[in-house]
Amino acid sequence: MAGRELRRYFATLTILTVALALVPFVLGFNQYYILLAATSLIFAVFVVAWNIIGGYAGQLDLAPIAYVGIGGIVAAQLLKYYGITPWIGMFVGAGASMLLAAAIGYPTFRFGIKEVWYALLTASLVVILNNIAHLPQFLGSLDHYLPARTGWYYLIFSDYQNLYYVILAVLVVTIVINLKISNSKTGYYLRAIREDELAAEALGVDVRKYKLKALMTYAGIMGFTGYLYIVLQGTYSYHTFDSPTSLTIAIMGIIGGLGSIAGAFTSAIFLKTVEEYLRSTIGATIPGLYLLIYGILLIVVGIFKPEGITALFNWAKKKIGFDRRGA
Repeated sequence: MAGRELRRYFATLTILTVALALVPFVLGFNQYYILLAATSLIFAVFVVAWNIIGGYAGQLDLAPIAYVGIGGIVAAQLLKYYGITPWIGMFVGAGASMLLAAAIGYPTFRFGIKEVWYALLTASLVVILNNIAHLPQFLGSLDHYLPARTGWYYLIFSDYQNLYYVILAVLVVTIVINLKISNSKTGYYLRAIREDELAAEALGVDVRKYKLKALMTYAGIMGFTGYLYIVLQGTYSYHTFDSPTSLTIAIMGIIGGLGSIAGAFTSAIFLKTVEEYLRSTIGATIPGLYLLIYGILLIVVGIFKPEGITALFNWAKKKIGFDRRGA
């Protein structure tokens, strides 16, 4: 990517950050709507992070919530039992998630497990962690709560706008990491692996090394954000390792378009906002109906734009003349 185009991306990111920073003001600091916005924003972090392993490297990873849960629970437990601020605990949680990713990824990639078998393996990881956490020696059957204290030391607040801005900062960093990877040698190698792993290996690319690097980077971001996810949820338990949520993150990444940062962000914000709105309105009167409508939305997008939301962006650019090659 040329320097001029890269500057344009960062200018767009600046405008997006300012626009998102104004959201609480636009919502009139209504705490319910800010909570919905923060929830959509944290899923944008998850999906943009997933883009590193799923979009660039082309690995259908179905275990995002495993890394979120490990990182979040580690940070929460450090705060609850040792009084360690999450500003430190989140980095420890990120490290724990990266270690888990290395433990899973190294043998997986070493023995050439990929495609549907990789997807099944990662999906089973969430189920395994759910059952382990359910044991009495770990979290057991009860819900666990964070300390009933507020302030920046605990990253727990009496309102949601401060937490919203923390999540926004994490989102910006995650997008920057995506941009850095996309425009580096690692990004080129990962895209080559996605297109044809055997050809990439024949050309001298260390496939196992770069897939593991992508997996650990994505897992680290997920683990770091896990504590913020627990704060939004208000509690943590073995239910934190939730397979449907994990699958939803991967679906949002696919719908956004593999390798597209803008598509991943847009998909997460739009689909999560629609889901939460339907859950709180239609779902309150007809339980489960919002899931049907959400599923129909996914199917429609998948049928008409199988390349993902990024195809809509390319179409729009051509229509309005931004793509000079198509003018």
